[in-house]
Amino acid sequence: MNATNKTRSERRMEKKQALLLLILVLVVSLASFTLGVIVGQRGAERDLSMKQQAAEQVLVAKLPARAEPPVAVKTTTQAVSRPLTDTPAEEPKLTFYDDLAKESNAPLGSGINLPPQEKPLVAQPPIALPDAPIAVKEATKVATLAESTIDSQSMSVQPKVTPQGSYSVQVGSFAAAVDAGKMKKMLLDKGYPAFTVEADLGKKGLWYRVRLGPYADNDAARAMQLLVEKQDKIKGFVSRQ
Repeated sequence: MNATNKTRSERRMEKKQALLLLILVLVVSLASFTLGVIVGQRGAERDLSMKQQAAEQVLVAKLPARAEPPVAVKTTTQAVSRPLTDTPAEEPKLTFYDDLAKESNAPLGSGINLPPQEKPLVAQPPIALPDAPIAVKEATKVATLAESTIDSQSMSVQPKVTPQGSYSVQVGSFAAAVDAGKMKKMLLDKGYPAFTVEADLGKKGLWYRVRLGPYADNDAARAMQLLVEKQDKIKGFVSRQ
């Protein structure tokens, strides 16, 4: 009697095993169903694509062949211009020998090479130039005035220095005061009114500029600039203090 009766724990274990078996069967069935659906969809898509390809092949086969456009044949004969009238114009009837006699050039394909004709040289008349220049730049005018001022005086005579003047000629700029002093001494030895000016250029630091002057107006400073450039080959520019 005790052997046939199962304990409560054994019955619970059997129920759990049966439940796990049932769940396993359901999972396998669901996986099989999902796999079948996926395979069926792929097969349907494959069939559909094959049908579309077959339909396209049928359509391509049924399309009529396009007629190729006629190939234009280039001829060596020149077209004769005709007036646009209702009545057709009579075409001139010329033979090969008539064409050869009338035309100086040999016809195409005849094999006749005529010597090239030299064109006569025609002398062209000279171009008439205007009496006065068309335009004169302001810079050229200023240079002419300054040079005429120097020519009117002597090349060794310098413009008059004005201590209260605001114009000068800058001939050098140095970062070291020693270099600026050397150039100033050289110019003073040659008789030029040289002086130095300090300029604060911010990040570049303090620079020393060598100038000539000062002068009362721009014309005097310009005359001094041309004078020092011609005599000592020192190029400068007019600066206003």
